Amino acid sequence: MAVTRAMSRWYSREGDRERHVERVLSRFEDGSFLLNRLGAEGVIDQDLAVVLLHLRQRLIADYGDTPASVMLIDRAVAAYHDFIRITGWTGNTALMVEAEFFGRDRPRAGFRDRHGEIRALTVEEYINRLREDLIPLAERCGRVMREALAALEVLRVAPSQAVERSKPIVLSILWDRETATE
Repeated sequence: MAVTRAMSRWYSREGDRERHVERVLSRFEDGSFLLNRLGAEGVIDQDLAVVLLHLRQRLIADYGDTPASVMLIDRAVAAYHDFIRITGWTGNTALMVEAEFFGRDRPRAGFRDRHGEIRALTVEEYINRLREDLIPLAERCGRVMREALAALEVLRVAPSQAVERSKPIVLSILWDRETATE
């Protein structure tokens, strides 16, 4: 009741709330809500958006569209999106390391401030970033994705709640031997 009362202030005209709810749920069902929440609807490259939406649709086709399964599917797709982004960062950082080692310029020192205090070699910073930040982050995203997919498998093998809540029916079969042998 309190939520409905609070929401009523958002909509000044009759029917605005229903239209808004319909629009948001439509975006939720087609996956654009998820892309928007990933912060990528206007920024994400089109190929990745197509892949993410395709994965989401295939997972929904495989695991169903119950609220629990859709939440887990969105979690797996979001984790996959993060994994792809972090893998790209890792690749870019590895390219910077290779450029430092094998490029025209030799490894150089980075400077912290205008006084010339030497912080560390740039290559060492890149390698530390890979070791301490990017690779563990990619592993974490992979773990979240695996956990969501494993939870979906558990949902798949669990008995249907609709079946579990249904009332038993009485079924009688009459067998007529004469009709069955003909």
